[in-house]
Amino acid sequence: MTTILDNVTTLKDKIKILDDNKNQTKNLDLQAIYKHIHNIGQDSNQLLEHALKINFGNVLKIQAQNDQNEVLQVFKKVCQTAKDLNHICIYVKYIQQISKQDLQKIYFKELGFQTEKLITEFRKQGTIIKELRLDTNDITKQRFMIQMITTLCPQDLGFNPELFSLMLIPFKCLHKADPTDISLLEKLADVLLSQCNGQGIANQNQVHDWLALLTGIIQYAYEGNSIGLFILLRKIPHQHINELLYRHKYFMLLNYFNNLKVTLKIFQGLTFYSITLQSIFFIRTISQFLYEYALEIKSKQYSDILKYIYQEFILTTILGNIQMIHYSTELIDLLLFYIIGMSSIDQDPLLKSLDLLYFKLKQASNYKIFTKDFKTQRILFLLTVAMNYNGLNTDEQFLNIIQIYQTTDKMIPYKQYIQWDFSQLIEQQSQIDQNILLRDSKDFVGLENLTNTCFMNSILQSLYMTQSFRKFVIQLKFTDQSLQLIPYPSKLSSLQKLFLLLTYQKQGYCSPYELKRQLREPYSNTNDQQDVSEFAHHFLEDLLELLPKHLQIPMEKIFFGYHRSCIECYNCPKRQPAYRPKEKFLGIDLHFNEDEENQDLYDMIRKAYEKEQIEFTCDKCNQRTDRVYKSQQLIQLPSVLFMIVHRFTFNAATQTMNKMLTKVPFKFQIDFRDVFNQKKLNSKDCIYDLYAFIVHMGKNSYSGHYICYARQLNKPDVWVTFDDTMISNLEYDSDQLDKELIAEETPYLLFYQNQSGQPLIFNN
Repeated sequence: MTTILDNVTTLKDKIKILDDNKNQTKNLDLQAIYKHIHNIGQDSNQLLEHALKINFGNVLKIQAQNDQNEVLQVFKKVCQTAKDLNHICIYVKYIQQISKQDLQKIYFKELGFQTEKLITEFRKQGTIIKELRLDTNDITKQRFMIQMITTLCPQDLGFNPELFSLMLIPFKCLHKADPTDISLLEKLADVLLSQCNGQGIANQNQVHDWLALLTGIIQYAYEGNSIGLFILLRKIPHQHINELLYRHKYFMLLNYFNNLKVTLKIFQGLTFYSITLQSIFFIRTISQFLYEYALEIKSKQYSDILKYIYQEFILTTILGNIQMIHYSTELIDLLLFYIIGMSSIDQDPLLKSLDLLYFKLKQASNYKIFTKDFKTQRILFLLTVAMNYNGLNTDEQFLNIIQIYQTTDKMIPYKQYIQWDFSQLIEQQSQIDQNILLRDSKDFVGLENLTNTCFMNSILQSLYMTQSFRKFVIQLKFTDQSLQLIPYPSKLSSLQKLFLLLTYQKQGYCSPYELKRQLREPYSNTNDQQDVSEFAHHFLEDLLELLPKHLQIPMEKIFFGYHRSCIECYNCPKRQPAYRPKEKFLGIDLHFNEDEENQDLYDMIRKAYEKEQIEFTCDKCNQRTDRVYKSQQLIQLPSVLFMIVHRFTFNAATQTMNKMLTKVPFKFQIDFRDVFNQKKLNSKDCIYDLYAFIVHMGKNSYSGHYICYARQLNKPDVWVTFDDTMISNLEYDSDQLDKELIAEETPYLLFYQNQSGQPLIFNN
């Protein structure tokens, strides 16, 4: 589109044209002019600055006027042509000069929408870090972008949840205590915490944001980004840390604190720059979790972590510097937790450390050991330790004080600590928590609908209720790079995170947003309803490709079967069938038997493997004939088999997909000896039980709703309904459940589990 700027090339000439026409813009195409400004290259920032300085086209109303809506529409079209976040920053600068706060909010809202679109586009292109200037150590460039983001969304980052994680990145880039940099990060931290606080962390969006903040802090501690970590951590009330850690207890243990060296690096990072109340509380809470979990699952792995932290962190970082630290109840609590706990296991390292500690404490108090502060804190601490350890090398004066305190009521009693008893722990490095395999149905939690994502949620819940797959996912081991959660975790780690939350979260619901943004298109970016069977195929196929080779085979055994094509030419004299190489398949497609009034699942399965007459040029007789029959021969069925009941047919007259509401009676148990009349099959591998199914509610494929029904194999009479965030139990037996489904609530995907837990091998 031609504009007044098209015929000039230099920046000076373009600025002159803007000046000459600033009072004659009524009949100009302002959207085209600003689009030109945005796209001219290296001079675009300077030209846009000038255009907004003179308010070219009156796109920014300084005061509220009658034509405000009209002006806003013009500005909306103008800012939609911005393709660089630098341009957004420039708009923010000039909007902040508007005196009316309500007008500022309106303009900022439109810029926020455009920022969201740009960030989504940059993420698809893989350039989001570069565009946000977060790939550089130049804090000036980062500051420019951070100010833009914090201005556009100081109260609600929900218009693009990805921004929350992206805004955490600058905290890891700061390595020096520059006052300007710290001031900027202080502001950024306040914005992040304002997003988290809201009405309290019971709100699901805030739970998601708090967890993102918490995992960011853990990552910074692991990487040693101490100053940024300190700024973030000290702003969080320790009661919030307590609630967060307890809410995500098992998620924390299984993701971050299941390795002794990783745990040590995190603890060291939490206290490197400064030992704060928050950091001590964090370490104490996680330490308690480690002890409880070691006993709960009888795992030597977690008791070894405690012993390692005791020797490499408590007796060095904490105990070695205690004379310089302000005593608090939390600090003493942390020290006594480890010292008393270890007293029955290994006394020698502590005795040496306490001798040194006692000497340092006397130095720190200038030998005035009778001061109130010393008596009420330092003396009582050593006294408590002395009650559990023999051989403390203390002087006679100190022993006299201890005796006085033991015979008076002056001593402030500490809580009773227990010595750790790890004698019953097994020698294995780990043992699977039984909660991974079994969970009471009353404790299930739902999944947030992210706008028409019921198709995804129903599949995820079905896969979660697949116990062999749940165990497989939660047991996946990643390298230390799995701690790199910002900005993008992998699809596998996101799925594991979601399964852990579904396993251990006791209330509310979980958000699959992090996983959704890892999916292939169109699932990652669209808000349109998708076909649940296509998504199931794409999702599992993509997961399989991401797995390392040694883990692909176990997953294939769960979901993937093998078959081969068989060609029989009746034109050939010997009629010997020709077999193609075996192929991997996922799921069985079931189609209706149109000639039969009553549908039977066994017949539908047989139909999927019956012979089909085709026209074909035979490889043996070299003749093209229609006396050729093609079929698929089953070689192996997976241990978990899902089948798709194809209910949608294309109507050429109406150009729509019609839905067949014909009822297919459930088979809650399938014996493949009866299906294919193969009595020689191994009986223990032939029986499959229905444990989950997905229904489609609606009359066509373009609308409707997907719901998952599932049961645990050890609770066959309790079916659980997973309807996004809503979870309910149905006290029906299988036959009752079949009768309860209404006509439009049609089973679409059926999930069966082999009773043996193994694949079914056919003897062809």
